[in-house]
Amino acid sequence: MNRVHARRKRRKPSSVRTTRRKTAGKRKRGKTAKPVTHSQAAWRLGRSVAESGFVQQGEEEQLALQRHWAASIRQSGRGAAAENYSSRMKSFLAGYFSVSGRAVPNWLLLPTEKTVGAVVMAMNEEQSLKAAIEELERLPLQEIVVIVNGSTDNTLHNARNSGRAIVLHYTSPLGHDVGRAIGAKVSVSEVMLFVDADIPIDAEKLLSFIRQIDGGMDVALNDLSPFIGVFEGRDEVTVLKEFLNRSIQREDLSINSLTAVPHAMSRHAIETIGPANLAVPPKAQAIALKSGLRVGVGGSVDVITRNRVRKSNTGAGNEMVQLIVGDHMEALGWAMGSSEPRLKYADNVRMRGSN
Repeated sequence: MNRVHARRKRRKPSSVRTTRRKTAGKRKRGKTAKPVTHSQAAWRLGRSVAESGFVQQGEEEQLALQRHWAASIRQSGRGAAAENYSSRMKSFLAGYFSVSGRAVPNWLLLPTEKTVGAVVMAMNEEQSLKAAIEELERLPLQEIVVIVNGSTDNTLHNARNSGRAIVLHYTSPLGHDVGRAIGAKVSVSEVMLFVDADIPIDAEKLLSFIRQIDGGMDVALNDLSPFIGVFEGRDEVTVLKEFLNRSIQREDLSINSLTAVPHAMSRHAIETIGPANLAVPPKAQAIALKSGLRVGVGGSVDVITRNRVRKSNTGAGNEMVQLIVGDHMEALGWAMGSSEPRLKYADNVRMRGSN
């Protein structure tokens, strides 16, 4: 027997060889890496941004990261409204700062490639203004415009302590909502947030308003419906808010109004409404609805229970109530003059025929 023939005879049966191949295949498949999660991919992306030197020397770091982050969520096809946005965004930041070993700042990145800014109205808000601005500074905003008017405390000083705020100071009171109009006029961002200094709002709660404007909405209102009780317990201001919306055939907006912060607007909305008209929020809302702007809800933030108690907003028929009621009368008057005098309400009561 030659050696070749002997070696062939010693080979294992084919069934044994097949079994071994199958077993080996199973082992190989078992070693396949698990799919990378969205958060892991975001972390790796953040690290690669740091390693590649994407952020140039002298460039504002937060804004630079925002641009790269916004571009990445568009290119990946996982949009701003996708699930786990917050965890992906935080993973991206963690990956970026892991290269330098620096602590991750308490930043939030925005779900849009559009420029975003904020207008802050402040009058004698020295105690709360700092917190309000600090929440906004957590966001990569292109501009933070603070309107300080008629303040007799340290509001102006606290506003100037911000390294990013653009402060416009007026020694005399401008009026309750005039600062909103001025801020809108001088701002340039494509998306504008509007907040009051007396109610600091967590930056996380502002993301949904920005997301709605980025998605095509022109005016994103604060939904206060969950915080309002039954109709019989509502005050005259709340009733008028809903009446205005119903009169312009937007019953779906319920009591929600530009009189409440926070809210957001597109640059197109500001230009269509006219910055000056923002000094009378109900009128601005009527103009927005009548002009065909896309008006909806951007989020829901309880600013009712957190509203600072003042002499001007306490008691029946107080100064603030009178102001808002007057603003709604002006809004209804404008709406009646711009279309039908009776708006949507038909004249079915009076007998107009001759006897």
